[in-house]
Amino acid sequence: MCLDSTAVDDDSVFWAIRALETVKLRIVGTDRVWITLAIFCFTLFLVLARPRGLHESWATLAGGILMLVFGCTTLGQSMTTVLSGIDVLLFLLALMVYSALLDRSGFFDWSAAWSVRLAGGNTRTLYRNVFLVGAVITALLSLDTTAVVLTPAVVAFVSKLRLKELPFLLACAFIANTGSLLLPVSNLTNLIFQSQFHLGFGRFVQVMFFPQAIALGLNYVIFRILFRRDLALDFDARLVPSPSEEIRDRPFFLAALGSLGFVLIGYFVGSIAGIPPYLIAFSACALLGGVGLLRKRIGGGLLHEISWPLFPFVVGLFVVVRAFENLPFLDLATQFLARHRSDVTGSVIATSLASGLGSNLVNNIPAALVSEAALHASAGNSPSLYAALIGCNVGPNLTVFGSLATMLVISSARKRGIDVSAATFFKVGLITMPIVLVSATLALLLEAPFLFQTR
Repeated sequence: MCLDSTAVDDDSVFWAIRALETVKLRIVGTDRVWITLAIFCFTLFLVLARPRGLHESWATLAGGILMLVFGCTTLGQSMTTVLSGIDVLLFLLALMVYSALLDRSGFFDWSAAWSVRLAGGNTRTLYRNVFLVGAVITALLSLDTTAVVLTPAVVAFVSKLRLKELPFLLACAFIANTGSLLLPVSNLTNLIFQSQFHLGFGRFVQVMFFPQAIALGLNYVIFRILFRRDLALDFDARLVPSPSEEIRDRPFFLAALGSLGFVLIGYFVGSIAGIPPYLIAFSACALLGGVGLLRKRIGGGLLHEISWPLFPFVVGLFVVVRAFENLPFLDLATQFLARHRSDVTGSVIATSLASGLGSNLVNNIPAALVSEAALHASAGNSPSLYAALIGCNVGPNLTVFGSLATMLVISSARKRGIDVSAATFFKVGLITMPIVLVSATLALLLEAPFLFQTR
């Protein structure tokens, strides 16, 4: 009986596989484009809607498996794509560990407390300080650190000061995106482009400094105007602990400050010496982690603070987008960019607007991967590469699902009882994002004759 049962089971499995292969061949042979688009849209729906609390990582993994099952991409293509981004994944891991160590040192709470102390009871000055702190943390430690670590600290002290949370919460959400242009390490999209196009660290900063300054400055001015009434009231700084009270262990805290200097210098030196950024970040983790262990400030619980599901999320997304790259649309985009390569102004504006629009339609990471694929064969080391990043970094400030950082900020706020609706975010984004995006793109065009060999 057991043998017969096994035989039946094996036979059923065999015919199920044959049936699936037959369906796959019929579908892929006739409607590969539509199937790829359907799986792509289905994956994005799962990521954004999260039915029954489904985690984003399961959504992209399911999409990647479906792409492989229906032959929209091959296992070889997928493995090549994932392996090409291994440096990006390693750096993400190092950055998340480093951010967790900094949080244990009290660095983020200390920064927030100094923002309050230096404001002197003036809410407008406090708002400026939050912008500056958020911009620095986003640049050095990535936009996800601003979303996950800084935002709760800001919301906590704003609540203690009895101020309106919405302006400060939206500041964190927008800074996380707008402030991620400056360094390759500031955003996953930047890391993808740096890895694929071999962009030097110093060169990246040289090109992006002016657009970054314009984007942040305009974002701040617009928000000051939009929230002028909420920022008019003064506050009592004594309601928040002093910066010194936020330092839990002085040697560990001083080591955290020193490690930040090491990381910043290391990024530039490493770029010249050919040292990958993730090695610099892991070195900082080792140094700060060693001090933390000696001071008994960290333990095994630190690993629980790492957002491990982010890695399968990115891997699954790589596979889904690799299948999308097999469609003819990318060939058309590549041909368009190649034909208009000599028209620097037209190609830069078109690339920036297209990647910005795409980021709001399908999230900025898929938009960046698609842009990278379209630009790879036609752009070289041209202004269009940086224009695509401006679109993918600044562009998501229109919809709540434009970037993962925005979704993390909104999620963090809801855990604290603060609900920011998609309509509210869109209303603010509709006023802010187009002005900032276009201005940053024009800043890139203004400097292009001096930084690129344009004709």
